Amino acid sequence: MAASSGMPRVLVIGYCFPPSASPEAFVTAKLLKNIKDCEVDVVTLADGNVSEILDHEMGRYADGINGKVYRVSVPKYLQRLTRMPRLPLRPDRWSLLNHHVLKTAAGLIEQGNYDCLITRSQYHSAHLVGLKIKAKFSDLPWVACFSDPWSRADHQKNVTFFSAWSDRQEKKVLAAADRLVFPSSGLKNHFINDLPELETKSSVLPHSFDTEIYKLSPETRGGGDETLLARLFGSFYGTRSPDVLFAAIDQMQIPAGRKFRLELYGPWHSAYDDLDERYAADPQKSIIYQGHIPHLEALNKMQQAHLLLLVDAPGKGKSFYLPSKIVDYIGAKRPVLALCREGLIADITRKIGGVVADPADVNDVRRALEMCAAKQCVYSDINMDFVQEFEAGNVAGEFRSLIEELI
Repeated sequence: MAASSGMPRVLVIGYCFPPSASPEAFVTAKLLKNIKDCEVDVVTLADGNVSEILDHEMGRYADGINGKVYRVSVPKYLQRLTRMPRLPLRPDRWSLLNHHVLKTAAGLIEQGNYDCLITRSQYHSAHLVGLKIKAKFSDLPWVACFSDPWSRADHQKNVTFFSAWSDRQEKKVLAAADRLVFPSSGLKNHFINDLPELETKSSVLPHSFDTEIYKLSPETRGGGDETLLARLFGSFYGTRSPDVLFAAIDQMQIPAGRKFRLELYGPWHSAYDDLDERYAADPQKSIIYQGHIPHLEALNKMQQAHLLLLVDAPGKGKSFYLPSKIVDYIGAKRPVLALCREGLIADITRKIGGVVADPADVNDVRRALEMCAAKQCVYSDINMDFVQEFEAGNVAGEFRSLIEELI
């Protein structure tokens, strides 16, 4: 039933939401803030639980949703427990907090006239809360949204008992949810495994960028300076490393009269230890670690760069991951160099006029850098119709239509 305002009313459960600083938090906020003609309430964890880094500007942005945000506090001993390193729980450590989130969410549903339940991951524990709510309120339509793999994730080790239990819960969630939403067709195929009963209730909606929070006009973006200013945003972990990129910069030839400067934004990595000395004898090259900055400042920095770099993990087969960073880069409208294997990131990069290089091949990366340094990497080749597929208003409009179909 629709709320008293006449608009549908939805309850969203997700463990990543601003001001907690994480890519998933920002992706969720951009989607929910742009859903029109709909009341949107959010149940999330209290600030500081998922991430100790808070982005208050994005917190104010997220507060602009057409609804309320309920932040669930948990006992101190659970906070300390979830911060233990290498906690071997599956699907993730936040399942320890599910009871408290469920209590808040179920109470809201009992009090209010919600038309639809939405759960978002990461983290997948939020879907386990959705599973219990669906069992209790069976008539409430449920949309489960996934950003990353659950079981069979290539970066997650198998843990005796916990992994098998988590795999069973995933199957239950996929069966019980009324609609399943994925950011790419590859991730959808990974989840549904060609099962017709899951295919019929699955949709693909990409991550989005919000034009309203890119502050610079095209006229004020970085121009034809003698220094090629490249910027890279994000973190390195697992098999994703800056080593090949740095080796390629060591070898790259820069045209006379020009310089190359790479700025790194995000968490510290051990490979940054010797950056000050790395090019002490080469005045044409520099790599500078700039630390972690708020998201809106990062978007501003993206617009001012001559070149935006993305480094994905090497691997076998085509990649189906859609990192939100490439979508942020699309919104910044600057040339992109993606170090990635073939797959979704490579396809997107080429469609926006960017350059793709093998993340495991130093020579391939060097050639790509030299091409960009010679100004052969330009944004004018972009397909604007393709770009609009990622604009937050358009993505949220499709999501709003999906809600309408369910209620």
